[in-house]
Amino acid sequence: MKELRIKLSQKDEENVKKLMEKYGYKSVEDLFRFLVTIFAQNYVEFLWGINETEKNAKDEFYKKY
Repeated sequence: MKELRIKLSQKDEENVKKLMEKYGYKSVEDLFRFLVTIFAQNYVEFLWGINETEKNAKDEFYKKY
């Protein structure tokens, strides 16, 4: 298993603590696993929509086939 080290600003640390409280995580590692999971499963794309670059790339891909 790989280890990830990130330098966080004080504001970043505050945001991490808020997210941990909001989603009920007791450790930073569990919160980051959760965040990685939602990004990997395209939940963010569903919530925010596809940005124009990604949309254009997908449109071009489907036009070819």
